[in-house]
Amino acid sequence: HDRWYSNHMVWNTATLNAPDQLRQRVAWALSSIFVVSGNSISRTEQVESWATYYDIFVAHAFNDFKTILKSVAFNPLMAEMLTFKGSKSLAYQVERNGVLLYPDENFAREIMQLFSIGLYMLNEDGTRVIDESTGEFIPTYT
Repeated sequence: HDRWYSNHMVWNTATLNAPDQLRQRVAWALSSIFVVSGNSISRTEQVESWATYYDIFVAHAFNDFKTILKSVAFNPLMAEMLTFKGSKSLAYQVERNGVLLYPDENFAREIMQLFSIGLYMLNEDGTRVIDESTGEFIPTYT
C-alpha cells in the first residue's frame, strides 16, 4: 500500500473509534468547508502538516467562526494554497522597494466567496436573488 493509503487507514481508525463522535463529525464537516488541496500545495508528502491542519477542526469543532478562520488563516498549508505566503503589503513594498506593488488579495477573496458570503446574494430561503431587470443572479460583490 502507498503512504497515503496507510495514512487514511490510521485517520479512519482514529476517527471512527474516537469517543467524541459528534466532535469528529463536526471536524469532518469543517474540513469539507475549509478545503486545502494537494494539487495546490508542494508539501503533499509531509503528513504532519496535513494532520496539524485537520487538528484545527478537531480542536475548534465547537468554537466560533472567527477562531476557526483565524487558525486556518495562520496555517502554512492554507498560506501556500491561497498564495498569500510571502505576500507583502503595499506600504511595505513602497517603503522597502520604492515601488507600487499590490499584495496578493486571493485569500481575502476566497474568504468572502468560499467561507462566508458566497458568490451571490441569497433570499431568506437560501435561493439566489435575481435582478428583475436582467434576469441574472446578483453577485455579492463586484
